[in-house]
Amino acid sequence: MYPDISGTIQASTPSPLPHSLEQTHKASQGKQIAKSASRWLRLEKVQLSPKQDTCSICGAVVKNQNLAVHCEKIHLKRASPLSQNKLVATQPKRPRNRRRRKLLFYGLIGTCLILISTVAALVISENMVRMHIQPQLSVLIEGVSSTVPSGIGINQNLWRNHSLDRYGVAGHSPLTTHDTSGTIHVDSNTVRNFTLQDFLGVWGETVDSYQVEGNQVPQGDSSCIIVNDQTLPATNDIVLADNQKITVEIIEGSCSYLS
Repeated sequence: MYPDISGTIQASTPSPLPHSLEQTHKASQGKQIAKSASRWLRLEKVQLSPKQDTCSICGAVVKNQNLAVHCEKIHLKRASPLSQNKLVATQPKRPRNRRRRKLLFYGLIGTCLILISTVAALVISENMVRMHIQPQLSVLIEGVSSTVPSGIGINQNLWRNHSLDRYGVAGHSPLTTHDTSGTIHVDSNTVRNFTLQDFLGVWGETVDSYQVEGNQVPQGDSSCIIVNDQTLPATNDIVLADNQKITVEIIEGSCSYLS
């Protein structure tokens, strides 16, 4: 009575997929998973913190300061100078206080210039003639002229007293003679009074009541100093002046005889 439909039902049942189609489906799923993993890895690489870095050999993520240790321990034979350079490059540089160094440098230069200027000023001051006068000295021993030697205050054998050297110029005494004319050259870096006794001290000679330039005063005679035609006892000291005429003399009798 009923029609036979077994063949129809059997024909409508879906047949299993071929083996080749199943492999293609699995390969497609694998590619999708690989793309997802690659996208995740790229995302992770972008999201590395500044304190992290990636090993160029194995791709491992390590801290910056541990990169060299990682290469030495894990890739001992394959570690290269590039990893060291990369490590150094990734380390932050310390800021340099250039302004402070410049200020210190300029300060040192300024201090040196001040010191040099001070020393130069002292040298110039010590060698600058601020006082120059030329008195004239003559020595007479009982009417006979005695020569005043050249080189007093310059030659060591005619430079006995050095107490006034700080007032001298060019390494000389402030009281010198340049020839045998008897002219006393007073060249000083300081304006002050110099006396006849100062000059005699530099020369190393004595003029007093008992001797004149090493010549004893005979009994009954006198030693006198004549300054611009004014007679004074030899015990008097004379302040030197420009164009001053000074005569030191041993005379017979007393100095009042010359007045």
